[in-house]
Amino acid sequence: MKKSKIKLIAIGIILLIIILAVIISIIVSKFSKDNNIDNNMIYVNDIPQEVTVDSEDDIVLADEEGVIGILEIPKIGVSAPIKEGTDWETMKEYIGHFENSSIWEGNVCLASHNRGSLVKHYFEKINELVNGDTIIYKTVLGERTYQVVSTKEITNTDWSITENTEDKNIITLVTCIKNQPEKRFCVVAEEKI
Repeated sequence: MKKSKIKLIAIGIILLIIILAVIISIIVSKFSKDNNIDNNMIYVNDIPQEVTVDSEDDIVLADEEGVIGILEIPKIGVSAPIKEGTDWETMKEYIGHFENSSIWEGNVCLASHNRGSLVKHYFEKINELVNGDTIIYKTVLGERTYQVVSTKEITNTDWSITENTEDKNIITLVTCIKNQPEKRFCVVAEEKI
């Protein structure tokens, strides 16, 4: 008699655990769907980015080589690939994307060398850009055309240039200034609408 009671209690506990697992699974599934209301939003650097998707395939922001986009500056003859990061290895061959800046909406902040024999120096002539000049930014998310609105010198510790903008899309280009290691040259352009 005692053995049959123990078996019944054990079976009851097992059934209770199974029922609880099913209920928890249903709740978690519903919670996940409720938090993913807009399937056309992805987050890059904690910034929401709207994406148009034609299929259910994964959204890939970089190609097989890690290139996330192309920057074109017609006035100075630049057409160059962009990779995530601003470290030496990345910027040796590519324009670097500041990881703490947006990749699409808001402020896209990019850096490149402006001289050197061992590195690509895509930004060697950005000091020739003036208000009104065109900058084109292409990614898998789309293509945007920007118009230069300011150029300025900043200190090498001024990271405010990478802060996001919520009310407009801008692109910020940054490079060193020859023989002034504590300074950077900065070009800011706003999206043409």
